[in-house]
Amino acid sequence: MFGIDAVIHSTYSGLQKGLHAISMMIIVWLMASGYYAALITHIPEVKGAVSTFNVALATLFAPVFLFRMYVSFGKGYADVLRSRDVMRYAAFLVHNLIYITTLIVIVSGFLMMNRDIDMFGLFYIPAVITDPRLHGWFSDSHTLACYGLALLLFMHVAAVIKHHLTGRPVLKGMFF
Repeated sequence: MFGIDAVIHSTYSGLQKGLHAISMMIIVWLMASGYYAALITHIPEVKGAVSTFNVALATLFAPVFLFRMYVSFGKGYADVLRSRDVMRYAAFLVHNLIYITTLIVIVSGFLMMNRDIDMFGLFYIPAVITDPRLHGWFSDSHTLACYGLALLLFMHVAAVIKHHLTGRPVLKGMFF
């Protein structure tokens, strides 16, 4: 196997595939509903409900994502760095940018909170920052990181579709 197929089939463990699936479902939900609440709906109750739910879900997801980064760290890096395949470098770069950008989205989202985080009505996590200027800065950072993550995920999905259409079903290596 050559190219990205070799990276996927040789380095993704069952645990990584499971973490990828969980991450994909949660990130797609958070992004789709978050963009809906921020850009489409004008109903304050919907915006508030989506925001409250998403903040709690993202807070629960944060340790899962950190564990995913830990599990994935270093997998296939040496092979990619030894390779002369430009597409492997590109895939490697985009995957790492997705990890970094997702981490920025999670951290900035947590730090931009100017109210306690309602964890599905079970308990509350106090806001970490009280300075309104910092809330604004983290909110702006969160928005930019969300746009960047949307672009990176679009590129990722486009690459998966391209590989599938050219006879390399990479989804098998990512989920099965």
